[in-house]
Amino acid sequence: MGLAAEYFDDGSSFLAIDPLSINPDALAEFSLFERYPPRDGVFRFRCLLMDTSAIDKDRLLELLGNWEKIYIHKKEAQAYKAYVRENLAFILNHEKILPKQKTDTLVALSTEVVKDSFAANFSSQADCVRVVENIRKLIAKAMDFISGTESLNGLASLIGHDYETHTHSIKVGWLTATFINSNRDLFDTGGVSELRELMIEAAVAGFLHDIGKIKIPQNVINKRGRLDNLEWIIMQSHTAYAASLLFESRLSHTAMQTIIYHHENEDGSGYPCGLANDQIPLMAKICHIADVFDALTSERPYKKAKTPFEALKLMAGDNPYLETLRKFESEAADNIKPPLTAIVRDDYEAKLRRLREREMLEEEAEKRVEARVKLRDKGMSHCFDLDLLRRFIITINKSESFDLAGLL
Repeated sequence: MGLAAEYFDDGSSFLAIDPLSINPDALAEFSLFERYPPRDGVFRFRCLLMDTSAIDKDRLLELLGNWEKIYIHKKEAQAYKAYVRENLAFILNHEKILPKQKTDTLVALSTEVVKDSFAANFSSQADCVRVVENIRKLIAKAMDFISGTESLNGLASLIGHDYETHTHSIKVGWLTATFINSNRDLFDTGGVSELRELMIEAAVAGFLHDIGKIKIPQNVINKRGRLDNLEWIIMQSHTAYAASLLFESRLSHTAMQTIIYHHENEDGSGYPCGLANDQIPLMAKICHIADVFDALTSERPYKKAKTPFEALKLMAGDNPYLETLRKFESEAADNIKPPLTAIVRDDYEAKLRRLREREMLEEEAEKRVEARVKLRDKGMSHCFDLDLLRRFIITINKSESFDLAGLL
């Protein structure tokens, strides 16, 4: 791109990168710069290497080991991003790169590919296939990292942040793959390659489990409060939408089942089909646990994020008000208007009386939605396979970033 050997800049034209992210076995054509202390708010950037492909590998290794931080010009940012995407496995498996930096790199690339998926034209089979293949390629390069429990130290840094669909999907795929790797006895796989393929399919399903939400109205998706009963039912349709969007994507049977059934509850009270117990595919049960865990530990406009301990205690807790909760959920599913709790006096004018009756219905509906949400938060053990939930707790407790011993 005709970059100069030296620049004087306020820093806005350059991006800092870790020298260790440069793979000597896959050299790329972009320039590397060092930065000198500022004078009057202006830095001096001097080119260390104009072309990484024009240097001996051993010499490059020596230089990379000596540099603490290097910079690239923003003109070459896309070239560097493409380079990182191709060398993701090298970066994630590098022993000297810090876990946080690995996590940041993985999340940045994953967010980009998930956002691209949500923006795809699913009416085109070619686009459907491309979406799945792009996600699969990324996950395959990251699998050795995300399937190890040590990677949970990096994932833990994402816990408690604002809920964001793309990041949520990444965490669900990550948690599901890690669970499978730590609980291999649950899966009938013939060897390492078959297990790896299963983890990739599970992570792909996690990345795409909420893809159906692109068909949900934005006023429902972006509502900054609790969903009312009708909005709640509309939101539940995202699993069916996902199936229709991915129908021609060549997604595996296991991954498709996981996406469709990840909201089924162990007692049959879930959706879209009301499956129970062994009717629910194993992978969907695991994805359900990861999905709820991340949702509970994420910040929402209408609720604070729970700690991992609080979330899992709620998920494992028996609900003493289960029958009342089921009544409210059935009422919402059937779209039944709640009964009025008072009688409007007859001496109201007819127009005012009808207005007040409608207001009372809306007030009562809001109260029942609030009551339903509160009752749901009294315990969720009826939603999950408790053996799988126990295994999930044991799995993430292997990470030093989680302290869940009191739940075991």
